[in-house]
Amino acid sequence: MESLRDRRFDAALRLVQKHHAGQVRAGGVPVWHHLARVSGILETVLSDTGEGTSEGRADIVLAALGHDTLEDTEVREAELEEVFGARALSLIKGMTNTFGDDHPEPYVAQVAAAEEGTRLIKLADLLDNTMGATYNLYALGVKWCDEFYLPIIRPMIPAMTTSEFSTYPAAAEKLKGMVTTVYDLFLEELERFRGV
Repeated sequence: MESLRDRRFDAALRLVQKHHAGQVRAGGVPVWHHLARVSGILETVLSDTGEGTSEGRADIVLAALGHDTLEDTEVREAELEEVFGARALSLIKGMTNTFGDDHPEPYVAQVAAAEEGTRLIKLADLLDNTMGATYNLYALGVKWCDEFYLPIIRPMIPAMTTSEFSTYPAAAEKLKGMVTTVYDLFLEELERFRGV
């Protein structure tokens, strides 16, 4: 597999670990693990398809590593640009939800209209988030899923899985298929928990 981790990757990982320090997800897992998984998903898929330029693929993999940093930390854009570069920062900004989670429609519209790199990151983000929610339903609970997670992903998944890609069509199709499968598994598992 072609490595898409360029000279910026280690510095970017350190910056993400620093700014997300103390942030955890279900089970006490550090938030930066999610960011690294999303980046790794994209590295695998983009290496397999070889679409776009090697520089473009590397920027997407790098931006995926920092995709929540503007939204969830106090990092400055200038600091991100210094480490990630202008192109990756642009992708991170495309992923940044400034609207909040109470009304997902403006954010869905933002991401649906974003460039392909941002939409690929969102597909990988949906994949990892939904896998995590599926395996952590016992800790998260049905109420959390009904009141928080489903209102966010119900409009986002169809927006992303019907989105068209011209530079990265094979990568997008792989990710769309994985997202659809994991979403179906999540819904099945949620129904099992409803019946308990």
